[in-house]
Amino acid sequence: MDAMTIIFFISLLIILVGAFFKKIQNVSITEPLLALSLGVILGPAVLNLIQIIDSPTQFYILEVACQFTIAMALMATALRLPSHIFRKNATTLSILVIFGMLLMWVLASGVFYLLMPNLNIFECLLLGAIITPTDPVVASTLITGQKAQKFLPAKLRNTLSFEAGVNDGLAFPIVFLALYLLNAEGSGDLGQWFVKVLWYESILCAILAYGVGYGCGYLLKKTHKAGYLNHKTLLSFSIAVALLLLSGFELLQMNPIIAVFAGALLLQKILLQMKISNKREFRRLWKGSPPFPYFLFWGSCCPGRTGMPWAGPRC
Repeated sequence: MDAMTIIFFISLLIILVGAFFKKIQNVSITEPLLALSLGVILGPAVLNLIQIIDSPTQFYILEVACQFTIAMALMATALRLPSHIFRKNATTLSILVIFGMLLMWVLASGVFYLLMPNLNIFECLLLGAIITPTDPVVASTLITGQKAQKFLPAKLRNTLSFEAGVNDGLAFPIVFLALYLLNAEGSGDLGQWFVKVLWYESILCAILAYGVGYGCGYLLKKTHKAGYLNHKTLLSFSIAVALLLLSGFELLQMNPIIAVFAGALLLQKILLQMKISNKREFRRLWKGSPPFPYFLFWGSCCPGRTGMPWAGPRC
């Protein structure tokens, strides 16, 4: 795969979207959809300008790029939320996240069970769990911009942002529960799922990540008070915190997605407590950080005549 070809088209797309940003926000085209469509056109499915590589390497690149993109989106989502959003709306958010996810899981699994009779119930539960969480990247493009601010109340936008941010991490134990039921993980031992996946990799992970977010926020607050902090470094600082949480909890074999959002929530809380003059501009910068590279690369991996093992003759 020619890296310079990908960089060329990503740069071109960012230039065009940046030039027509407000116009694009006023039509029913999201930035991820635009990048994905361009990737499909440039890939082997249509023009074949971007050659796909061997599947293992390709999947690894997609996995890392996906984790990086979601980490950036989760940090951006957390920084967009108002202070104490969960404490003020605990009942609504708990019902929406917990019961909403479980209902979506059951409904999605039921649809797969009806449409794919060759699959057993546990395989359908796995597929349903995979598509249950709301994508924070796509969700952010729907609840930001002039039209969203005009037609969607702030409380609804904040609720959707929180739900999209938290349920990606909460889908982790659901997906693994389906894998355990399939005997594809842990020899089907549900006790192992309860201790390892639910408690260690998810609940303890969120608690530790909250502490890491507090530590980073405390450092930021102290250096700001001492006059050591340059406001221009806030964006790079928050990006580094997101990547620290992502990579650190991945190394601990925990749930890095829920770690990023939990830590980002604490960092956001401390940022709102700090009297920083360009805080609003800082948060706007996050809103304008589109995940073009991942979606364009994902689209370019859409198989053509010789594609992925499960693909048909065309994408």
